[in-house]
Amino acid sequence: MDLTANKEWILKQLNRKEFRSVEDRLEEIIDCFLTYDFHFMRLTGVLDENDEAGENEYDEDEAFEYIYDAYLADHVQDDDEDMVIASLLNRYMELQAEYL
Repeated sequence: MDLTANKEWILKQLNRKEFRSVEDRLEEIIDCFLTYDFHFMRLTGVLDENDEAGENEYDEDEAFEYIYDAYLADHVQDDDEDMVIASLLNRYMELQAEYL
């Protein structure tokens, strides 16, 4: 999977006005979401060691929680930004499903 093309496609689909408060970091945040998402897929057996389809199915709710918790742990934010990150992650999950 070409993560760069994946990231660029997602960034083109985003309504940047909706995420104005983090607009200057959108590329970095989407990079992080992709990294955490693919790590989650490998950990849960959705992808195998060759990044091909594994034996398990993707659980969107678990993935959301994993990505959100990982992002917040690595990027300490104030409470106001947590909601923007959650909203952005929700949109990322929708777009990622479309992309895949």
